[in-house]
Amino acid sequence: MKPYLQRNPLAALLQRCALLGAAAAAAPSQALEFQFDEWRLNVDTTLGYSAQWRTESRDDFLENSVNANDGNNNFDSGSLTSSKANMILEVGGDRGGFSFFIRGDAIYDYVYADSSSDLSRRNYRTYNGGIFAGGDLQRGEYPDRTIDKQGKRLRLLDAFIIQNFPLGDMYGSLKVGRQIISWGGSLFYPGINGLQNPNDAAAALAPGVEAKEIFLPTTAVDFKMNLTDQISAEAYVKLEWKETLQAGVGSYLSTSDFTGPGAQSILLGPLGAGQAGGQDSPGKPAEQWGTALRYMFDSGWNTELAYARSHANIPGAFIFIDLAGPNSFAKEFYQEDIPSWNFSVSGNIGEAEVYADIFYSDDMPFVDLTPTIVVGASGGPGLVQANVTTGDYWQVTAGMSDLYTAFKWLSPSIALNAEIIYQGNDVGKSRLQGTPYVVTDDAWGYQFALTPRYFNVIQGMDGTLSLAFRHDVKGYGNSIALGNGLEEDQKKASITATGNYLGRWEFKATYAWFWDEKEQGDYLIKDRDNFSVSVKYRF
Repeated sequence: MKPYLQRNPLAALLQRCALLGAAAAAAPSQALEFQFDEWRLNVDTTLGYSAQWRTESRDDFLENSVNANDGNNNFDSGSLTSSKANMILEVGGDRGGFSFFIRGDAIYDYVYADSSSDLSRRNYRTYNGGIFAGGDLQRGEYPDRTIDKQGKRLRLLDAFIIQNFPLGDMYGSLKVGRQIISWGGSLFYPGINGLQNPNDAAAALAPGVEAKEIFLPTTAVDFKMNLTDQISAEAYVKLEWKETLQAGVGSYLSTSDFTGPGAQSILLGPLGAGQAGGQDSPGKPAEQWGTALRYMFDSGWNTELAYARSHANIPGAFIFIDLAGPNSFAKEFYQEDIPSWNFSVSGNIGEAEVYADIFYSDDMPFVDLTPTIVVGASGGPGLVQANVTTGDYWQVTAGMSDLYTAFKWLSPSIALNAEIIYQGNDVGKSRLQGTPYVVTDDAWGYQFALTPRYFNVIQGMDGTLSLAFRHDVKGYGNSIALGNGLEEDQKKASITATGNYLGRWEFKATYAWFWDEKEQGDYLIKDRDNFSVSVKYRF
């Protein structure tokens, strides 16, 4: 029996590309502004619609990958995989040194809320929420929690206040409420910021997404102050914990059928099925904090040294197989109290901005597939098939951003963003075979985005044509908590055409494809190429 393994990096990998595309194509919005005595208020609204279609047939091996195939089998080639209307509402204001900001969003996706899937009778037999697996879903139905998260949703995102004040000759700032705290310098591969914030991986995988819809704010108190003209410090304490929102079970780009929203069961072959959907959440969410010290050189170069203590937002999986009874189960496990150090440096070499980021933790969680015989709750023998272990982990990222204007025949301006990553740990071996931790002792990869920009393509409309590419070159680096694990030979590319009209309308079309050179492997979405379009209106 093939081990049941939950791999978490996928959401983050796609997320980074989505973030880059959103940032590259974003046009300045024109918010409504109001003045009331000393108060200045603004309201910014975005209305949008997006659609996505599958463009590739199923891979035979992946179609039959039990516990990882529901999302694959729910959609035929050519099927609509998303038909989503969404709204983002932002309200802010300031008066003197005081300001506030509130953001919320809402979505309605017809595919999940109102339609049936393409699941065949044959594949329904391995549908984790189906009757054969002990669930309650009929053929063609999506799990309720998948519908709640990806079909129809109304939620509050940011909600915070800021007070700026003098501290002698310097200044300080206190920020309280639901907010994003993001340190480190990496653009694509998260370092310390991968532990600081949960993400909405389901949103990151959806068409027409913006970065503001991906990061999930948590309640915190954050304090910044200038110590000198060149030295500043920051510290925060978090008052709550949230998990990263995984793609719902059965949704198009989901890769796990026994973890995440909508999980009901795990299939165990001749042993039947076990219960899924539970989680071990951190018991003390407030015990998360961090501090950072920053220095700016006269030359304009910046450095940051940061320390944080965090609970993992991305889960590992604990799988228990009851060999003598019906008590098998799978549940999500979130590692607590992860210490991490991060050092970053950035500056300019010529006209290019360059940066490097070093991350280290001596207590990072890793998948552990060591089979362990234990005594089950019924007193009979049981098998722990998957668990979590911890060890040392380090990574180095380096990257650059530049704007080229010398290729007028191609584009008036071309933006390039590129980054390379090296990962290491003390639990893996030189080859994946022989280690139960699903990591090699090191791994490396890179990704880049090239974005030519075109002005006044038609009267009042500017455009971009962005090419993004990611390649996990060598090794396996599956550290759970950061969500940026590398899987040797995996590749992802996308090409996006964007038009911005009068600073209010945005039109976008994207084609994304995934591949590797393996006949059979763990790249669970390599047969899920897709095409999407979206339109947005901002006012």
